[in-house]
Amino acid sequence: MLKISRLSDYAIVLLAALAGDPREKPSEQRANARALAERTGISMPTVGKLLKLLNGEGIVQSRQGRSGGYFLARPAAEITLAEIIEAIDGPIAMTDCFRPDHDCSMQGDCAVRPHWEAINRGVHALLDATTLADMTRPVNEAAGTTQVPVWYERSRGGQLEDIEQPVRNGAP
Repeated sequence: MLKISRLSDYAIVLLAALAGDPREKPSEQRANARALAERTGISMPTVGKLLKLLNGEGIVQSRQGRSGGYFLARPAAEITLAEIIEAIDGPIAMTDCFRPDHDCSMQGDCAVRPHWEAINRGVHALLDATTLADMTRPVNEAAGTTQVPVWYERSRGGQLEDIEQPVRNGAP
């Protein structure tokens, strides 16, 4: 099963809660760690760990004092899911052969590596095109308006064909 880590998932939930109303400036939407833990249901130690990591990567900032707290360093529309996941988990890689520390004896002769590389780029592009602001908007599933980009479609003959338009939920 391919999935992002629990910490990355929690970071996105935490940042979506911190993003609040998209019409307000990021620095006007502040919350302390305890309030964020209560609002999201994420444990206080985990919230503290995530805020420290996100602060270190420049995704959130903090101010001390009476009107202090944590706030987004930039508008939610400028923070991508790829940036959040990489801040928590490091580089996004679908397989180990794309991790910087991977050393594989088959790497030079691997027939599937170029395919994984294309898939890796596609997944990264999707995460980079999806912003925190996108994650705060409601999804209208009943109307089938959730869109997922599709890069390739396999024809009946087995050939991959480039597809340009996104496919809607439930539509082939």
